Amino acid sequence: FDKANNVHLIKDVGQIPWMMHHLFDYDAAIVTHRKGIQFDYLQTETKGLNLIEVPKIRLERYSLSILYFLWREAKNIHVLHLFHHREKSYVYGWVYKWRNPKGVLYLKSDMGLDSVKENHGLFPPKKFKYWLRYWLFKKLCSLIDISSIENKTALTLLHEYYPHHREIFFYLPNGVNLQRMYTLSKLKPFSEKENLIICVGRIGAVEKNHELLLEVIPHLTMNDWKIMFIGPIEERFNETIKRFRSQHPQLEDCIQFTGAIDDRATLFDWYSRSKILCSTSHKESFGLVMIEAMAYASVVVTTPVASALEITENETCGFIANNAQELCDTLTSLMYNDQLCMETGIKARKRVVQEYDWNNILPVLEEQIVRHRP
Repeated sequence: FDKANNVHLIKDVGQIPWMMHHLFDYDAAIVTHRKGIQFDYLQTETKGLNLIEVPKIRLERYSLSILYFLWREAKNIHVLHLFHHREKSYVYGWVYKWRNPKGVLYLKSDMGLDSVKENHGLFPPKKFKYWLRYWLFKKLCSLIDISSIENKTALTLLHEYYPHHREIFFYLPNGVNLQRMYTLSKLKPFSEKENLIICVGRIGAVEKNHELLLEVIPHLTMNDWKIMFIGPIEERFNETIKRFRSQHPQLEDCIQFTGAIDDRATLFDWYSRSKILCSTSHKESFGLVMIEAMAYASVVVTTPVASALEITENETCGFIANNAQELCDTLTSLMYNDQLCMETGIKARKRVVQEYDWNNILPVLEEQIVRHRP
């Protein structure tokens, strides 16, 4: 993963190899470009995971240093884990399999249902800009041993779009390390939760559509409820916040912005304290924030992004609002119905334990790897 930064260590990029080391005793490493940054999480969140930094020598989109590393080290790599169906992934995979035909090549698609639907597959084959990607896939797909997709419906579609390669695709969602999360911030019982709605992410990013929540807030009966926007604020959104405060001065104490929170324990504490997480995105490839909130029995209220139905298990442990009125009605019903809020939160946490804990997810990956070992 040539663009790895410290934050990637607590995402799938770092968590999958580290958990495979932790669960199955792999000697795991991330290979990335040398950028002179500190990977602090190596000492706290992914202890035991190795980091191999190579010089940043590129030719167009390809890293010559990573190609050389693979050519030199391929025979010592039993499993090569790549990300995204892109030209460089296919070329890196080809070099690896050329040098080590017995090695297992694993490509994580890292795609949401929306992308698979829009593309009618992994990428739009009729667009000229993708001709090389499409050609490489056709030529080199047989070298890919396994390729995971994060959504069950997307998996079904890929099986339909690529019937001759369906055996390589399997379902593997993104996950969380529950044990680590609860070590950093304990799970609070519902009686200790606050009347708090949180919104987590890059505040004001266009795709996050936070304007929708601001539109709804004046129509809520706040009383002792508060809404916290947690995350770095996009420059473009500052004027929107200023205008909202000017138009609704009575809500000054109800709406707060924390700014960026880098400390994971602090972030998880907000999840644990809150009763509701509100997500208003136009588009989400997976929705990890929803999973993290559900892990702390916070009720997710989300717009109908592609991952919403699957994560909420068809709204049995969360709610989907299709417009501003539905969002207002759903938030109101939860804010003043503790029983509904508590019961839904319990179901949500159970869903995460069963479906989205890395400890339960990654044995599936190990099974796939073992199946392809010589």
